[in-house]
Amino acid sequence: MTIGNIILILVVLFGIAGFIYYYINKKKKEEVEEKINIDDKTYTLDKMQEFVKKRLDEITKVNLYDIGLSEEELKRRKNKKYELKKALKGCTYGDVNDKKYVKEIIFDLLSKEYGVDETNISKSIPFDIPSLLTAQDKFDILIYAYKKEFGYEALTELIKKYNLAVLKYVEGETKPSYVITEQEISDIYEKEKITLSFADKLAVVVQRIYQRYKGYSSIDEVRDMNIDGVSGRSFWSSRKLFKPSCTNR
Repeated sequence: MTIGNIILILVVLFGIAGFIYYYINKKKKEEVEEKINIDDKTYTLDKMQEFVKKRLDEITKVNLYDIGLSEEELKRRKNKKYELKKALKGCTYGDVNDKKYVKEIIFDLLSKEYGVDETNISKSIPFDIPSLLTAQDKFDILIYAYKKEFGYEALTELIKKYNLAVLKYVEGETKPSYVITEQEISDIYEKEKITLSFADKLAVVVQRIYQRYKGYSSIDEVRDMNIDGVSGRSFWSSRKLFKPSCTNR
């Protein structure tokens, strides 16, 4: 074998080794990194929900054996993948622990990968301009603030404090019912004067995205509450609590 042939073989081997190294590293980056094109709609709820859905799908379906992980990292990723798949399944049945886990993952995805920060978060919900907040926005913020203090008694405390559990007539209806109106939500929000940190704001956004993606729409948090000694889901099925329009964005 001539020296020329040996050199050629070495070049080919180095080329193959270089390709394998490039391929493995490319796979690693592709799993997490995808350039986000920033425009006026990037930080809207719809766009963020789209991103979250895509990333959760990638995390639960990626073939971990194809991305050249160390044994320790492979084990860690496998456990995370298993826990997430389990939680995504469990939260659809109303498991509060699975719901909490999925929301923590969404929080991390938005803050660490999607680039949500103090400057752009108000493009999803106008936290700093009360006049632009919908009744749904105000209710979500109120429940979040009360839940931090009272846990699953949050709605009960809100109802007691503002005497909301009374029969009242609503325009367009002939019989009185148990409702919380948009006007009541707005009045309570103005009185509470809630101050939110960035983490608080992001938690509210995460809840909104979660309830649209995996939860029970606008009543998602209500279902988990304890009301009059029963669960929110039982209360919801037995009495009309909210005027429908107050929970729509």
